[in-house]
Amino acid sequence: MPRKFINRYEESAYLDREYRSDKFSLTVIYGRRRVGKTELIGNFLKEKPGIYFLADKRGIRKYFGHLL
Repeated sequence: MPRKFINRYEESAYLDREYRSDKFSLTVIYGRRRVGKTELIGNFLKEKPGIYFLADKRGIRKYFGHLL
């Protein structure tokens, strides 16, 4: 059953402003586990072209090892 997406008006508005901006930017979303961060990103990018990269401490060498 799909989960209902609620109470993310401020966060969604911020992401929308950044997306519509003429400037290049990088947005980092972080916080406690299980509060809907991934759902927020997925919902926002549903009908927009964009890049979503999930990083964690265990994978930093896997993805960026050649730069370290």
